[in-house]
Amino acid sequence: MAEQAPLRVLLIVSDKNTYWEQSWSASEDTCLVALEVLEDNNLLEPTDQPQVRLLAKQKWGIRVFLVFDIWNTCYDPATGRLPAQNNLPVSIVRLGRKTQAYPAGPQIQNRVNKDIAQAHNLNGPGSLPPFVIDYTFGPPEYLNPRDPSLLR
Repeated sequence: MAEQAPLRVLLIVSDKNTYWEQSWSASEDTCLVALEVLEDNNLLEPTDQPQVRLLAKQKWGIRVFLVFDIWNTCYDPATGRLPAQNNLPVSIVRLGRKTQAYPAGPQIQNRVNKDIAQAHNLNGPGSLPPFVIDYTFGPPEYLNPRDPSLLR
């Protein structure tokens, strides 16, 4: 089988979906559900064992956002903050009342990639994904940011 091109996936789960609880408590399992949705929508070729790496999960009141990479064999947490390491195509999967999957436009793709770079910076040197960002009770606190000016 030919080597697959890396892909970053933004998975958005609404509190109206049956995967709502699982998306936060068992995020990796929910990523596998997203893979099936991508395959069903012809955005991903079916494969037995895709290489999946959960990078970040973010929780707001009624939404959970998960970002994960597929087949990104060049990923290195030490350089994950650099723009060159965050220039992947992005697909979006939405699990709400309806299930949707589609390629991200350039603006969303850039935003997702920049947000992952920022998560690396905010969590500081030596930090490893998945980065957990919970806004349920207000803004998160970062104890060891790489660049403190990012907190302003």
